[in-house]
Amino acid sequence: MLKIAVLGLGWWGSKLFRNAFRHPAAEQVIGVDTSAARRQELAASLETSVLADPEEVLADPTVQAVIIATPPKTHFDLARLALRAGKDVLITKPPTKTIEELECLTALAQANRCIFMMDSTFVYSEPVRKIKELFDQHLFSEILFIQSLRYGNDLRLHHVSRLRQTMLANGINVVEDLVFHDLAMLNYLLPEENFRPKAGHRVNLLSDELCDTAFIRLETDTFPVHIGLSWTLPERRRELLVCDRDKQLIFDDLAAEHKLKLFWIEDKREELIEHGHEEPLFRVINHFFHCIETRQTPFTDGAYMLKLMKIFQSVLELFP
Repeated sequence: MLKIAVLGLGWWGSKLFRNAFRHPAAEQVIGVDTSAARRQELAASLETSVLADPEEVLADPTVQAVIIATPPKTHFDLARLALRAGKDVLITKPPTKTIEELECLTALAQANRCIFMMDSTFVYSEPVRKIKELFDQHLFSEILFIQSLRYGNDLRLHHVSRLRQTMLANGINVVEDLVFHDLAMLNYLLPEENFRPKAGHRVNLLSDELCDTAFIRLETDTFPVHIGLSWTLPERRRELLVCDRDKQLIFDDLAAEHKLKLFWIEDKREELIEHGHEEPLFRVINHFFHCIETRQTPFTDGAYMLKLMKIFQSVLELFP
């Protein structure tokens, strides 16, 4: 049985906490957040220990592992403290601000024999795993292009001034926030491809300092990839389209049931692709706990993170 601490109980951190809390291998899950309101909300809903100071759990020898879901600018310092204390670490994306920081953490994890894993949620989702099976079966013989769309509807949900304030407080733009998902999926589905960022276009609707909508073009040796990201476009979309010469695959992550559809162009036939429905975040937590108990190297380990970070940094250079 494992004693775990989750650092950061915001929108994503609270989801990680709840999945860790309901896992049968978790003896105790401690929440940590500097916000009194978040601490009170979680403590009331789950009747669990919630602390304000991360150093308290990092210094506790009975805490075996930490999940870091704080803002990216805090990741390096917290992960370094945890790894130095010999604790296993699951970290959200992007894992660090620079490649040098990530190299430092990877080396530290290896030196202290710690599990160091990234929460790459879509890589663990069952629909994406099914797409990987189709790629490995060579279903797509001549890819013409791939398109990935990740649009939010935050302007419908939040007041403009509040959304602008949140953007500036977090200090990251939409590319830094979202593109890691797309890069992770592409790298998982087609690990042999060399994805090269070629062009980017930004829209600064809410702030002159940070872009909230961006379009990115990647190139491979044989086909392009188009990525659309936005916090502010009114239509909410989470889609991946693979366009082959004679077929098109659509992954609609917002669909209630059938998230994968295959369209055969010549005979105008639509085929529903069956897949599992287990919550991706629970699969992330399950893999992390399994690696802790078996000392198995995680699928999304330091080497995996470094490969993605190099592409990620190249993408960011398109948006100086």
